[in-house]
Amino acid sequence: MATNFPNGLASRGIPLPAGPVMPLTKGTVFHVDSGHGQANTGNSGKKPGQPLSTLDSAIGKCTANNGDVILVSEGHSETYTAAGDLTLDVAGVTIIGLGIGDARPTFLLDAATTCDIDVTAADIKIINCRFGFGHADVVEGFDLSAAGFTLEDVEFYDNAASENVVDFIKTAGDNTCDRLSLIRVRAISPDTGNDALVEVNGDLDQLTIVDSFISLGTQDSEAIVSVASGKDLTNAYIVGNAFYRLNTAGDIVVDSDTANNSGIVAHNYTGHADTGSEIPFDITGARLFENYSTAANDTSGYILPAVDS
Repeated sequence: MATNFPNGLASRGIPLPAGPVMPLTKGTVFHVDSGHGQANTGNSGKKPGQPLSTLDSAIGKCTANNGDVILVSEGHSETYTAAGDLTLDVAGVTIIGLGIGDARPTFLLDAATTCDIDVTAADIKIINCRFGFGHADVVEGFDLSAAGFTLEDVEFYDNAASENVVDFIKTAGDNTCDRLSLIRVRAISPDTGNDALVEVNGDLDQLTIVDSFISLGTQDSEAIVSVASGKDLTNAYIVGNAFYRLNTAGDIVVDSDTANNSGIVAHNYTGHADTGSEIPFDITGARLFENYSTAANDTSGYILPAVDS
């Protein structure tokens, strides 16, 4: 469900979709419903009245780069308890959750720190789903090793106090995960055990984060987008987001130690708690426009870094 965040694109007159949009496709449409489906045997999944019970069973029926779409019903729920319990390994598949609010499909990572979702095929998109964490310090939500992964209108949440993820998305080596896109993503976790929304472990081209709200617990040594030493973000597009993390030191939103980055970082709001040497965006080589920041209560933010004279 598209969300009109006050800082985002919609507030500047750019229209957002009213809800999940079914893409034009010649591919096969599969239906998933944990309340009424069967696994690979039995239901075909090709009709709403004959759904499959799990997302994995639907992925297994898709054909790579065929434009296949998986529609996941309102109220659908799954729990994963081990590494790779769900592996998205068929390229070019779009997964669309139906419903609004908490009625959207929910996928819970639970029972072990090692449970995660593996993305090993290119150009997979997930729309309008919820991903929760039901165990303390789950190492990663998505273990990403493919290009073109997109999360759109997706929510991340802690299932309970002290149940959290360390890194929401962890990327593989140089240019393996190019074109990673987060569009209208909402990630709320007050736990101090979380490190990064995106842990970038190799050169990454065309990282896109737009119109998202990210609120994480204090972790002074960690940025929301944490880039490994010597690695570059090229053609990054980080625009129209709100970041809230009360760090008192260190780079807050993006932390890169190279000067070979590029792209646009614009119209972002950052709330933090560093009153001395705040650096919201350490992304030398990119160009920044009208990014506002504040560490104070009851005041409006100011442009940071300062306007070029």
